[in-house]
Amino acid sequence: RLSLMMFMQFFIWGSWSVTLGLVMTQHNMSLLIGDAFSAGPIASILSPFVLGMLVDRFFPSQKVMAVMNLLGAVILWFVPAALVAENGALLIALLFGYTLCFMPTLALSNNIAFHSLASSDKSFPVVRVFGTIGWIVAGIFIGVTGISSSTTIFSLAAICSVALAIYSLTLPHTPAPAKGLPFQLRDLFCADAFALLKIRHFFIFSLCATLISIPLGTYYAYTASWLADAGIENVSTVMSFGQMSEIFFMLVIPLLFRRLGVKYMLLAGMC
Repeated sequence: RLSLMMFMQFFIWGSWSVTLGLVMTQHNMSLLIGDAFSAGPIASILSPFVLGMLVDRFFPSQKVMAVMNLLGAVILWFVPAALVAENGALLIALLFGYTLCFMPTLALSNNIAFHSLASSDKSFPVVRVFGTIGWIVAGIFIGVTGISSSTTIFSLAAICSVALAIYSLTLPHTPAPAKGLPFQLRDLFCADAFALLKIRHFFIFSLCATLISIPLGTYYAYTASWLADAGIENVSTVMSFGQMSEIFFMLVIPLLFRRLGVKYMLLAGMC
């Protein structure tokens, strides 16, 4: 059940985000691709401040996940109209609103999985790999059906979001971990999380994660339109090869972890 949750979640994400840049190019919005792909990261920064507190103190994770996916589906349904009208401001606003709903579900699904699994350190990688499989299937599906450069990808994602919202209500009950505890202003601003940056090793890790995310962000924003310009027809299927290699590396992580340790494993990956 948890694996299906991961599959559906990443199928939704992979169905529209992989070729978003290509679709925007088709509707004369190539200059806004960077802005569109900045919406998700900004939403990721902002949403935990409020939603994280609500989940921690008031509501079960599976119910919040259902609401977020349903709201996201409504927003996604209006994205094709903004693209057809070539209304850049409306498109960016819709994408920002959608990612405000979707990005917190990544943490919510992890929370549900960790709460439900008896030995999460061993079981979670197996559950999580189905998310990668979902991303691959989404890329191949939109490629084979010929909709990777069409606004139909957003309609597909909206329908799947409704399905995941309904499915979320059947997931294991995951109560609010800090329910009943007194509220403090520092909780709203995630002060305890930022305090971790005082730890030298954590700061270096965060810095490395930031630096490696720069080429990753560029890759997702511009590779689809670049491949199309290079004459590649089935862009989304070609890009799914990256996730296929990701499955292999996720499965060898335990072996590399024992032989190399965290630092050298991260260094090898960055190189």
